[in-house]
Amino acid sequence: MPSPNVTEKPSPARSRARAAARWLALAAIVSAGLIGLEAAVAPWLFSPTALVDAIAVQLQGSSGLYVSARGRARFSLLPRPTIAVDSVSFADRNGALFIDADALRGDVDLLPLVAGRLNVAAVTLVRPRATLNLDEKRIDAPGAAARAAAAKPTTPQAAAADKLRFGVVSVVDGAARIAYRGRDYALDKIDATFEWRRIGEAATLTGAFDFGGERLEAMLWAARPIALLRGEQSIVAGRLDGESLRFDAQGLAQLGANARFEGRIGAATPFVRQTLGLFGLQPPLPGRFDDGQFSAEATFGPQEAQFKNARIFVDGNEFQGELAFQTEDGRPCLTAKLKSEFLSLRPLLVDAPALVGPDGQWTKETFELPDLSGVDVDLHLAVAHARLGRLKLEDAAVAVALRDGALELAIDEAQAYRGKLKLRASFAPSGSGLALRANAQASGVDAGPLLWDAFGKPAFSGALDATIALNAEGDGATALMRSLDGRASVALATGDIAGIDLERALRRLEKRPLSSALDIHAGRSTLDQANATIKIEKGVAEINEGVARGPGFTLAFDGVARIPERGLALKALAREADDAGKAKDKGVSISFDISGGWDELALTSDAQAFIRRSDAAAPLLPPAEPIGDKDSTLE
Repeated sequence: MPSPNVTEKPSPARSRARAAARWLALAAIVSAGLIGLEAAVAPWLFSPTALVDAIAVQLQGSSGLYVSARGRARFSLLPRPTIAVDSVSFADRNGALFIDADALRGDVDLLPLVAGRLNVAAVTLVRPRATLNLDEKRIDAPGAAARAAAAKPTTPQAAAADKLRFGVVSVVDGAARIAYRGRDYALDKIDATFEWRRIGEAATLTGAFDFGGERLEAMLWAARPIALLRGEQSIVAGRLDGESLRFDAQGLAQLGANARFEGRIGAATPFVRQTLGLFGLQPPLPGRFDDGQFSAEATFGPQEAQFKNARIFVDGNEFQGELAFQTEDGRPCLTAKLKSEFLSLRPLLVDAPALVGPDGQWTKETFELPDLSGVDVDLHLAVAHARLGRLKLEDAAVAVALRDGALELAIDEAQAYRGKLKLRASFAPSGSGLALRANAQASGVDAGPLLWDAFGKPAFSGALDATIALNAEGDGATALMRSLDGRASVALATGDIAGIDLERALRRLEKRPLSSALDIHAGRSTLDQANATIKIEKGVAEINEGVARGPGFTLAFDGVARIPERGLALKALAREADDAGKAKDKGVSISFDISGGWDELALTSDAQAFIRRSDAAAPLLPPAEPIGDKDSTLE
């Protein structure tokens, strides 16, 4: 008898038989599966019409769009189940959206296929061309998402709808034409993927497209898009990247009657004006607006937007504060309260029309005024330091208002050159071109540094008090100056006048008259006080009641400044004065003229008066002709 501890080994023939049986069983199972699968997909393998109908039913059920296929349809099992249909169109029930694609390709889930169900898990549209009109009609597509959105939140129906499978849609080389708020937008060479696996899960849209001559990459993500469709909140994030534009946002969003977004946004562009122009927008103020960056805590609503803790970088300037945008009676309005440590005003005026030409005269070119009528603006700006060229302001409170295309600028208070400055000006389009209104006040301003920074020629110095009011209207600089009307008063204290030494000339006039004629053209005259009034009518400024006094002299002057010609004709009489500043009864006097172009003023004194006072030079003058003889000659 064999020992119980010994196991009998199967023979090689028996092992081969068992292996063959297993392979035969597996082959039978696979064959049965293939036969069953072939039987399940037979309607679609051999009937393109049935395949198209099955695809249309599923896509219409999921998207809510009508589906029409005009080309050939194909179904393939290997290497994986796929479908392909040529010339496919989609449309919503209102006709607001229409898509015409060269081809549709899709991946089919295997397990539902065994059960005889065609479930397309991923769809690719090849060269689709879409038109979307959001101005005339509303998109009506009652698909799976719309049906799920109709379920009331936190109900069993909503929970069941959230488990529904959705899928993935891709676009290859697509194009879209969108009409929105009276403008047409064109997107070309669209390559994008929209992934939303289940109704209750997150959804992501990624892609790239050509817009406005630039390639842009975009991403949009929603944690629960179905919550958005039900009017609930969901976390969202978005990004748009291009060579000239970067934008990103993340926060809580809500759609429906209480549509809203609250979160953080950021944007950057080297050319703000051109970038906004891509979307039919324009900056509401003049200026270049280059190298822009913006970040803020934002809140968006249907008719408003608010930005808190905003930081703005543009044209080398930095601002911080709050902004709000809203629509009042159908008209957009922007309000802002900002502050800036340093503000350069040059970029705001870099595109302003030139007032003076190369020849030193007012230009005759007409203004090309920007259209600022698209939005109203109410801006309040606190600036620690402001600069325009070499001109400087400190601690300035600036207000800018834009109404119906008319711009108003106000500097309610500012420190300038050791004094104070106030300014109000308005610029409005008119039938003649541009209407200008301005008034300004200066108190205790150090005139010397002011004139040096403004013109590079400090003609006089001292503490300047001035008021001025101007108005003009015209289509260019020359026309404005010819129509200029206004008035001004000027007072100067404790200063001096450059290029003339009145005290020395008067003091030496009796003893050395010829030298005195030279003295008056050199040096400086110290001023205790000076003032004048100016009246402007049609570009002609009359200087009246001009008086000044200083050590040893008093001065009276008047004249005319012809602003269109940029010329000045001023007559002055300087008289010797006592220590109290009162003209001496028998004191000497000197008369002189200041005339010429503004850039080349010349001082001309009464040369013959100086010569007559010289005992040596007086005989050289011809004798004065008697008035009686002259009159008789004229008779």
